[in-house]
Amino acid sequence: MRPSRNVESIGKYRVQKIIGRGSMGTVYEALDPVFQRKVALKTVAPRESDGPELKARFVREAQAAGRLQHRNIVTVYDVGEEKGQPYIAMEFVEGIDLERVIQEKRPLPLEWKIDVLRQICEGLAHAHDNGIVHCDIKPANVRVSAEGEVKIVDFGIALLQASTRAGQHAGTPHYMAPEQVEGKAVDRRADIFSVGAIAYELLSYRKPFEAESLTAVMSKIAHGAVAPDGSALPRADYPGLPAVILKAMAKDPAERYQSLEQMRDALEALVRQAAPRLLAREREAGPRPPAEEEAARLAADVERARRAGQLQKALQLCGRLRELDPPQGARLASEIEAAIREQELEQIAAMALSYAADGELDLAFKIAAKMERLRPGSPRYRELKSYLAEERARRTADLLIGTAQEHLVLGNLDEAVAAAEEALSLSPGHAVAREIRQRAGDVVARRQRSQDDEAFGPPPPLAPLPEGEPENAEAASLVESARRHLRDRAPRQALPLLERAAQIEPAHAGVRRILGRTRVEARQAEVESLVGTALDHFLRNEYGEARRAVDAALVLAPGDRKAAELSQVLGALTRRP
Repeated sequence: MRPSRNVESIGKYRVQKIIGRGSMGTVYEALDPVFQRKVALKTVAPRESDGPELKARFVREAQAAGRLQHRNIVTVYDVGEEKGQPYIAMEFVEGIDLERVIQEKRPLPLEWKIDVLRQICEGLAHAHDNGIVHCDIKPANVRVSAEGEVKIVDFGIALLQASTRAGQHAGTPHYMAPEQVEGKAVDRRADIFSVGAIAYELLSYRKPFEAESLTAVMSKIAHGAVAPDGSALPRADYPGLPAVILKAMAKDPAERYQSLEQMRDALEALVRQAAPRLLAREREAGPRPPAEEEAARLAADVERARRAGQLQKALQLCGRLRELDPPQGARLASEIEAAIREQELEQIAAMALSYAADGELDLAFKIAAKMERLRPGSPRYRELKSYLAEERARRTADLLIGTAQEHLVLGNLDEAVAAAEEALSLSPGHAVAREIRQRAGDVVARRQRSQDDEAFGPPPPLAPLPEGEPENAEAASLVESARRHLRDRAPRQALPLLERAAQIEPAHAGVRRILGRTRVEARQAEVESLVGTALDHFLRNEYGEARRAVDAALVLAPGDRKAAELSQVLGALTRRP
């Protein structure tokens, strides 16, 4: 159902005004009466031919975007339906979109533009890490606040890959990758091409591919032999900039950057290389007016916060500095962002090492792999991976030595030597393994002389519990069932049985004692389950779900080390301004 011209409310939201219309529907500025905040309310305008398919596609957009929590991606607050019309309530972003910047050819500093491109890379990289490809990245879908913060919008509206019908193109022609134009399967590299096309247009105020019709544009993108004209791109202060943009726009996906982290790193490297030249030029320019003095003070504050390890504070100060001195603000923000990423890597490394210390090496490897996804090619990841591999080899060797020693005691000479040899293949300098080989002959001789075979009999049975069984038959049956669960290490299943038994036999000391122990074990099992669930979500980049699970674990056990470590890492990854 189409909204009327004078829509007053949609769901719980009070409509203020229309701020955009498109082929997919209408966007309103609205008020959330519960939180008293402005929201962008997006509705879909279904056609008869689309029916439930378009609605389902619209909901998929909301679900896809709702899973993404990143400072450079617009936040989805709510999804609902009003009189058959689906809607999404999103963060309202004050500012301007890049389409308007380009149309008006605003004379913005080159450093501002590079910083915007860097933030686009950051936001899309997060989406890619969550398995989501945007497939409609264009200037209109990138908004920039007055403080220079980028927000990417419209995730999933063009493609949650199965949602487009055969024969349709997902995307906007001027920014589509060649494989997208040809209707082939796409991956994150299609978005990388689109970011390159946006960068080209933002830096030159010219479209990279121009022709007399959209069909001709698409043909030029897919089949044209000539790459975009790199001479239109600025290069005076950043001579490597055209190469970065053109690499992102390579026709062959294999020749592009393979991740937006790589493109971001290339842009940051350009900023670092240009910094000495720009600072020298600034010093030669002479005394500064008051605004520049304020910028200098802010820059000094940024440096102090950085030296004190207060990186989030330093990044906030960079936002204010960008208003007064865009080049310096962008440069320092880039450096602080890099430092924050390194800090995040160290926190993840510490968590991986903690799991390794507890013997959970498989989980330690999975946690460490997050470092490679966050920072491809990280030397710290390679170092940690090497250490974990050595630790796994050492522990495996120790287990093999234990096996070899058991075989020696039991007189299984061949098995003892085989285990020792395998241990030496993992840890060539293992002294105990060498000793086992040397002593093999002595073991055989001692075994032949030994008369103490009975010494290796089965261990004595466990002593019975000191308390007697409950006299009540039902209580006794409940306790026995609970003990079976406890033997299977399932205290949470045992707990309700013991609580029922304690109600039947409230004065039985033995029941109360085992109930008390089981409550402790059940609580710990619940904490371990919640931490495990949180870790699974963390490894899948589902930070919101991970946060909820780890918070629940900390409510049950505020001092749990693993929950506290994971909480700290999640805080670092989701708390950036």
